[in-house]
Amino acid sequence: MGEKYYIGVDIGGTNVESALFTPDGAILASREFPTQDYVDSGVLEELVKQTREMAEEKNIPWASIAAAGIGAPGVIDPAKGIVFNAPNLKWKDYKLKQEAEALFGVPVYVDNDVNTGLLGEVYYGAAKGKENVLLFMIGTSIGAGMLVNGQIYRGAHWASGEVGHMISDPEAASGGFAPIREGYGFLSSKMGGVAIAHHYKEAKLLEGDLSEEQLKDISTTDVFRLADEGDKLAKGIIREGIIHMGMAIVNAAALLNPQIIVLGGGVALSGKWFIGKIRSMLEEFVPCPTELELAGLEDQSAIYGALALCQVMHKEEVEAGKF
Repeated sequence: MGEKYYIGVDIGGTNVESALFTPDGAILASREFPTQDYVDSGVLEELVKQTREMAEEKNIPWASIAAAGIGAPGVIDPAKGIVFNAPNLKWKDYKLKQEAEALFGVPVYVDNDVNTGLLGEVYYGAAKGKENVLLFMIGTSIGAGMLVNGQIYRGAHWASGEVGHMISDPEAASGGFAPIREGYGFLSSKMGGVAIAHHYKEAKLLEGDLSEEQLKDISTTDVFRLADEGDKLAKGIIREGIIHMGMAIVNAAALLNPQIIVLGGGVALSGKWFIGKIRSMLEEFVPCPTELELAGLEDQSAIYGALALCQVMHKEEVEAGKF
C-alpha cells in the first residue's frame, strides 16, 4: 500500500494555512493564502488547489493522502461536519465536511479551530499526555477549548468555550458595556489582537497628538513593542487587559480544575508580558495547583491539531471497517 500522508488545515478569518504531514507528524510542505481574497470565489477550491500542488512538488501521489483535518472558525457540529455560523467566511449552515470531501476526494474531519488548537497541544505540545486541559486561544478575539477526562467538552449546542463573553467588571454586568466589534463579548473587547490596538488608538486620539489616519496601521504587535520601549500608555493598556484575562482564567480554573492551562494564539507569543502575573493570580485565588504554560507549538497549535484530528478519527473509522 505504501506510506500514507495527511493534510492539516487551519482556516482563519485572516489566513488559511495548510500543511502536508508525514505519518509521524513531520511537516513536508506548507502553504498560506489570505482568506478574504477567496471568500466569494471559494476558499475550499483554492485550498484544494494548493494542497494538490504541495503533494506534486514533493512527488507524492494523491492516492497516498490518507485523510485531511480542518480547523475552522464558528460553531461546528464535528460529527455532521456542519458549520452553523462563520460570518467572516459567509458560511451559514455550511456542510463543510461534505463539500471538502467532494473536492479533496479523501476522508475529511472538521472541528472548531480552538478545539483543533487544543488537540495540537494535547498530542504534540505543552499538554502532551494530559487528560484535563484548558486552552485559552488569545488571537484576534478570545476562545477556549476544554479537554475533560480525555474528551473534548463541546456543550449542549457545540458552543462551549466562548470565554470571550466572560464579564470581569461589575459595571459591564449592569449594562455599561459597548463591544468594540459586533459580536464581541466583554473579555474579547478588553484583551486580544483587536482590543489592545483599539484601546491604544482610542487613548492616543483623546490625547490629540496624532490623527486617526496616523494611527490606523497600529497593531497589537506595535503596542507590545511600544510597551517594551517604555511607552506608559501601552504598558497601562496591556496591564488592564492582563487583569481581565487573569480573572477569566482564575474563574475557569476554579470551575474546571484542569491539570494545565495553555495560552495560545498570536497574542500569547508576547506571553512574557503576562504569564508571570497570571501564574501569581492562580496561586493566590485557586485552591488546587494548576500548571500554566505558553503553547508549545506557538502559532501552529491549530494546524497540528488538524493533523491529530484526522489521525485519530481516520484510525477509528479504519478499525471500524469503514474503509
